[in-house]
Amino acid sequence: MSDSSPVPRDPAALKEWVSSLSREELADLAGQLLGGSMTGGLAGLAVERRRREIRLTPPPPEPGLLTVAIELVGSKPRIWRRLALPGDLTLDRVHPLLQAAMGWTDSHLHHFQPGIGRRYDEPYFLTEFDVEEGDEGVLETEARIDQVLRDPGDRMLYLYDFGDGWEHRLTLESVSPLTPETRQPACLAGARACPPEDVGGIHGHHELAVWLRAGASADAVPAPFEDAAQAWDWLPVDYDPDAFDVEETTAAMRRWAAGEHLPWHRLPTPAADLMQRLRGEGYGVLAAWLSQVGPREPVALEEAQARQAARPWRAVLDAVGPGVRLTSAGYLPPAVVEEIAHRSEVSDWWIGKANREDLTPPVLALRDATQRLGLLRKAKGSLAPTARARTATATDHALVAAVLERLPLGSGFEAEAGWCAIVALAAGTLKSSLSHGLVPVLTDLGWRHRNGSPLSATEAVEGAQPTIEILELMAGGQRMLDADLLTTLARATLFGVAPS
Repeated sequence: MSDSSPVPRDPAALKEWVSSLSREELADLAGQLLGGSMTGGLAGLAVERRRREIRLTPPPPEPGLLTVAIELVGSKPRIWRRLALPGDLTLDRVHPLLQAAMGWTDSHLHHFQPGIGRRYDEPYFLTEFDVEEGDEGVLETEARIDQVLRDPGDRMLYLYDFGDGWEHRLTLESVSPLTPETRQPACLAGARACPPEDVGGIHGHHELAVWLRAGASADAVPAPFEDAAQAWDWLPVDYDPDAFDVEETTAAMRRWAAGEHLPWHRLPTPAADLMQRLRGEGYGVLAAWLSQVGPREPVALEEAQARQAARPWRAVLDAVGPGVRLTSAGYLPPAVVEEIAHRSEVSDWWIGKANREDLTPPVLALRDATQRLGLLRKAKGSLAPTARARTATATDHALVAAVLERLPLGSGFEAEAGWCAIVALAAGTLKSSLSHGLVPVLTDLGWRHRNGSPLSATEAVEGAQPTIEILELMAGGQRMLDADLLTTLARATLFGVAPS
């Protein structure tokens, strides 16, 4: 076929013309297209490369229990698992189960493809990232696994990390009745450990595994490592390419199914949303703090702890009683100020009579904090407890819970700095070292100085200070601070106070 061969411009005629070409002519045409020599001949034609559409069949009338084998394509010896999965799981819920079963960390993008085609030949189910990029097709949230794997022998590809290019072949082995007892996902069998993340694909893993199995000689370190020390520093702790445990894998699958593998698991929604916005250094800082917060369950306070934490608020509420008239300057009467100073033990260390609110800043700050926490309301020149306060004062535990529910104080920068400080304090971080973590986290969240310059350590801590001060007041105040109680109260802010 010569360059002067006429190229039909009508799409129907073009299709007929291409179908009439011999194999040699088609090869010649492909070469000319790739070389750009036919650009002019095809000018004006609307040519669009489209993936085939995925056509899902309706799900079975009753979901079954699927026994599915998953194998890492190209692994030698084979890296595989046999899994029991409820058939009514959508693919977005299957994804974390496969990550857990294989041993990945969900650090990269993924795709599900029906059939056994390769990445560029077949359509794929769309993830949230694909939708954000403007892609169109069937969402993985709308496709159940039993709509793709229906009959024994059906296959599907699961692609992970488009850089290293990990391909997993899923094969349906059998379908059995699904019962309440078998609904939990499980691993039934398998062999060998998952490759480390970012190892360079299947060939990089093969070289690394061969080196480890041969005794990890310092004279034969695989690329790209410079020496054995660098390789061991990079590898996961105690990594063994031949290690595998069925029970551990099942436990991991169930943790991932419950979302317990996520750093923000069981955090209050605002804190979880904040964590998911992080992309840089701040993510690592907050994740490290969260790894140290202990059990993610309501915190049981001892009676003495609850009494200490409730004392500042009881001091104000008991002194105010059903309500009190403020002075013409807007301050509490001297007798009430004295009572608050006595009950809160401010009078034990304050120099002066502690009977004027404007001259006793600790009392003024405590009253202001009680208002900000929604326990006191000022109206028509009087100060009175709110309905919420009247309910909360039934027990010390209830009062502490009512205060912690209102943290962090403020909005915007103050609130986000407050959440970060709460997590840090819950991890046992000392206030003196708090700024080292707050700066990268708040910077990662997009906060800057008013003139656009980076946040200083002082500014980061000042943003969190209103929230920190509340927790410190409850933990004995700066003069008699109980560091353990401060950590406990920060944990209780995240996970709630257990019923007394």
